Amino acid sequence: MTTTCSVRLYLFSLFLCIPFLSLAQSLEDKVSQARSQQALSAQDYAQIDSLKKEKVSLGASNSSNPQNKRRSGEKRANLDEMVSGPLEADGRMPGELDTALMKDSVLQTQRKNTREKKIPHRYEQRIFQSLDRSAFSGAGGAAGREYVLGPGDEITVSLWGDKEKEYSLSLNKEGKVFLEGIGLVALAGNNLDQAQKILTQRLAKVYSGITKGSAHVEVSLGQSGPIRVFLLGEVKVPGGYVFTGHTSVLSAMYFAKGPTDIGTVRNLKLNRRGNKFDLDLYRYLLRGETLNPDALQDGDILFATRAEVLVEIEGDVGRAAIYEIKKGEGIKELLEFAGGLNPTVATQKMTLQRIFENGRSDFQDLPPPQDFISGKAKIELKNGDRILVEKSTEASQNFMTISGPVKYPGSYEATNINTVSQLVTKAGGLRQDAYLGRVHVVRFRPDGSSILMAHSLEHASIDSIQLQPKDNVLLYSKRDMYIPDSLQIEGAVFQPGKYEFRDGISVKDLIMQAGGFLPNHEAGKILVFRGTPLDRKVEQVTLNVEDGLAMSEISYLLKPNDFVQIPIDSRWYQKEVVTLSGLFRYPGKYTLLYPNERLCSIIERAGGLKPNGYGEGGRFFRSKDNVGRVGVDLSKAMRHPNSKANITLAGGDSIYIPERLITVKVQGEVGFETSVLFQEGATVDYYIEKAGGFTRRSEKNRVVIQYANGESSRDGYFNRKPDAGSLIFVPQGPPPEATNWVTGLNIIIGTMTAGVTLIILTNQLNK
Repeated sequence: MTTTCSVRLYLFSLFLCIPFLSLAQSLEDKVSQARSQQALSAQDYAQIDSLKKEKVSLGASNSSNPQNKRRSGEKRANLDEMVSGPLEADGRMPGELDTALMKDSVLQTQRKNTREKKIPHRYEQRIFQSLDRSAFSGAGGAAGREYVLGPGDEITVSLWGDKEKEYSLSLNKEGKVFLEGIGLVALAGNNLDQAQKILTQRLAKVYSGITKGSAHVEVSLGQSGPIRVFLLGEVKVPGGYVFTGHTSVLSAMYFAKGPTDIGTVRNLKLNRRGNKFDLDLYRYLLRGETLNPDALQDGDILFATRAEVLVEIEGDVGRAAIYEIKKGEGIKELLEFAGGLNPTVATQKMTLQRIFENGRSDFQDLPPPQDFISGKAKIELKNGDRILVEKSTEASQNFMTISGPVKYPGSYEATNINTVSQLVTKAGGLRQDAYLGRVHVVRFRPDGSSILMAHSLEHASIDSIQLQPKDNVLLYSKRDMYIPDSLQIEGAVFQPGKYEFRDGISVKDLIMQAGGFLPNHEAGKILVFRGTPLDRKVEQVTLNVEDGLAMSEISYLLKPNDFVQIPIDSRWYQKEVVTLSGLFRYPGKYTLLYPNERLCSIIERAGGLKPNGYGEGGRFFRSKDNVGRVGVDLSKAMRHPNSKANITLAGGDSIYIPERLITVKVQGEVGFETSVLFQEGATVDYYIEKAGGFTRRSEKNRVVIQYANGESSRDGYFNRKPDAGSLIFVPQGPPPEATNWVTGLNIIIGTMTAGVTLIILTNQLNK
């Protein structure tokens, strides 16, 4: 009984331990995953901290910049710089970029995507999408006589006639000017003509010639003062703005970046000291007219309401876009706004897409656009309508095409042309190289297929070849039927290749066509290979000539398909250049002194390495045959010139010597991918342990080491420890197989049951 209770207690404790065994087995996986996430988070936080520090330093430098102080709100000395708009939430001017954040590659990509501008559907937004503040920031320029004076404006008062004098006056904060001998004169709220009348009356009390007509007064505007205007409503950048005194409504809308997707430009509300004006920017944009009033004044409020009717027009018109339609306007005006019809427009119906009740969108046929232009048809447009103006797809019918050896190939009107002879005559007649044996007529069927009809161009039959509209007549030249013989030249000439054979051509002529000899040609020797494909035999002719092609043998006449070879002098040595960069004493480009010059020799010619040069980490690159980087132990080559490391150099080789490195990088399936400080004599296990050790999925027997010079090996295969600048990579093995706890539990229970049974039997036998 005691034994049975012990067995039950053991089994019960085993069931309690199973969840903890599962948790323990997966704990290492979770720790490995957490380490990786922690390492990634650490990199992200480090990057963010770097950006923050950079932004703070940039802000500090900007705060010390007088130009940036002016942007912060300080008074600007020049009126040309007074045109400004509302700041963004972070204090930046609209459209400015944060240069500090732009240096981060990820944020740079995001900013680039947001800056990419698509063509807006609304016609007005296309005009205002490219804002150039400098085009409207000038305070100079002529103002109309209706310009209303205000504080800060400068005027010029000129006296001429009996009395000649000129005054330059500025309106003070109260809108008054001080005139010598007269005192303060209030001019604010008056236009230039009114101000001239007031000053004339006041000056007449001092200068009697004005009353007599022998002296005259003229007032003109000098520098205009600043005005404050509010742009509100459905504009992209609403807010308060500071402009110069004669800024137009259109200029102000440029600074507000135009209307929003639903904002109006045809029903702008201008509120000026209680007086209200309705403005239509289409007079500016589509008709080139000015508004009344046009120039803004101090304290003006320009308000953009929501557009009542926005209609989109697409298809065969001059400017397909969305336009704003006012009451009483229809498709006729819409077509005018869109630049009218194109010549290829269809004369059939148009299509209207309209939004009906419950947001349902449906289509409706409309009369041709010409009916709306003439006034024959009318329809009331609604907000959200889309008009499609169809383009004609009707193909050309009354034409024929001729190509080949005629004087004027091309397409011709098919009227009164019934035969090939008439079409050839229309095209100017046949050229002398025309092949009369064959003419092809390609005729297209309605289903798109075609038929080829072949005829002879002999005079007896050319008149009998009947044509139909849209036929394509193909003539052929004798050159098209002729494949010229060729010659080939290879070897030490500037332009080797194939050339056309011509009667009387000699070796000298062919060499001249190929650009002449190269400097490395073998003097006095030219090889000519002759033979026909049918003979299957090739004859070699050796010509012995002097340089300059002066000997008579150079006039050796060639035959079709001859092959001429200009041998290359085997003694010729082309100068080869290698590049040394980095911490050499004398880096630069070096010419190899002789073929097969070795690595050690070129390093000695460069003065060796600087004291801080790291020869063990030298990088060797070979461009010849696209080899790329080659693992070469430069230090060994310099210490042991007779070793294999002292390789032969070739033209295009480059060697780079870095500064002495101090770390070993560990990557792959380790706790933390990191760089570990180099420790003289340390093994691979030391660096892996410093990087957090192996994980459960590490392939411990397949660790790869790439040394600083580019050589690599498997850990354990060579008795060479990592050097400074090495890379240790731990590959990832297959995922561990999932544990079948049911099978394992059955095995454990079976084993324990067998043990308990054995104990019971033993006890019974003992009794």
